[in-house]
Amino acid sequence: MTAMPGMSFATLSAESAPATSVDHPSVQLQRHFDGLRNATVPALRFDLAGLPFAEWRDTLRPRLRAVLGLPPESEHAPRLLDVWAGEWRETPDFRWQRLLLRTEPDLWVPAYFVMPPGAAVAEAGGRLPTVIAVQGHAKDGMRVSVGMLPPEEYQRTIAEGDRDLALQAVRHGYACLALEMRGFGELRLPQDFAKDAPKSCPRLVSLAEQVGQTLMGMRVHDVLAAVEYLQARPEVDGDRLVLTGNSGGGAVTLFATALDTRIAASVPSCWFGTYAGSMQLVHHCPCNFIPGLSQLCDVSDLAGLAAPRPQLIVNGRHDANHPLKAAEEAWPWTQEIYAAAGAPDAVHWFVGEGGHRYYAAPVWPWLTGALSLPPSFAQARYPAAPVLDAV
Repeated sequence: MTAMPGMSFATLSAESAPATSVDHPSVQLQRHFDGLRNATVPALRFDLAGLPFAEWRDTLRPRLRAVLGLPPESEHAPRLLDVWAGEWRETPDFRWQRLLLRTEPDLWVPAYFVMPPGAAVAEAGGRLPTVIAVQGHAKDGMRVSVGMLPPEEYQRTIAEGDRDLALQAVRHGYACLALEMRGFGELRLPQDFAKDAPKSCPRLVSLAEQVGQTLMGMRVHDVLAAVEYLQARPEVDGDRLVLTGNSGGGAVTLFATALDTRIAASVPSCWFGTYAGSMQLVHHCPCNFIPGLSQLCDVSDLAGLAAPRPQLIVNGRHDANHPLKAAEEAWPWTQEIYAAAGAPDAVHWFVGEGGHRYYAAPVWPWLTGALSLPPSFAQARYPAAPVLDAV
């Protein structure tokens, strides 16, 4: 280091020393990043952009694809390259099948397809409304959705947090695809499997961004491939596809629904809010961060891109990860977008009396109305808590 003319290193040191402890460089750094956060104005946040809904939507959607690292292709371009399907397994109340979906030339994404008994399928005319369940951060990934956990973990992880999304769906008469997310479950890196680490997100985020992609974009890509797969299955009502997930699964739900209109209804849980009041305020896994996204839009806009399709947004009143205050700020903005789309009654917000978890109670009655299903879909019709065997 070279001092400026007429100045010694001692002078530099003295002049740059903090006057008080609150001016310590670490505090200055925090203040600097707080300033960056607070000064960032999303160019296409709906209430600031001043565009009619259709023009705003058609402007934001391709730019959202770009920041996610997804190619500028047609919304419905083929993403599913191949499928491997295992043998059906059955209990008196459930049928399920292990799948591998080839979403990249060198990547097969695991999934479980679960259905209610044959009587329910016949009652629905052979084609069932179908849920795509995407888990958040969990070492067991999609196995949480289908209840494949040891009994001692089941009560804590699933029963107390309504996290068995696939089994809930089937109990209410839906088919469900539980899809593994990159970085969780079977899609962790080998070194993380070896040490039983809960996730591989930090390393995968770095590797993805180095080649111009994002881990969130990759997860969205896999969901859209799953949509393509389900629309080709004869048991599935392709006009009644639902996407739902909690936490990181809620994030994927918001992003994927924003980009693909084949998703008829969505239930993002415990991720809705604002970037400034949640992701940039509370410590989060790096997979939640998309380079440049705060300059483009906010979470309220992701939810708004689902309009006019039905959407139930869920938050927990005591969720420390995604504070309710941020959701309260974002909610009117999303309402404004739905009103501009001519569907003010299609979006709903539910606040559960708890923390960072899934809240099943409002979901199934709401979906019954949103998808124009018979009233029987609002109530669980099959046994309450079977646990599927691993296959």
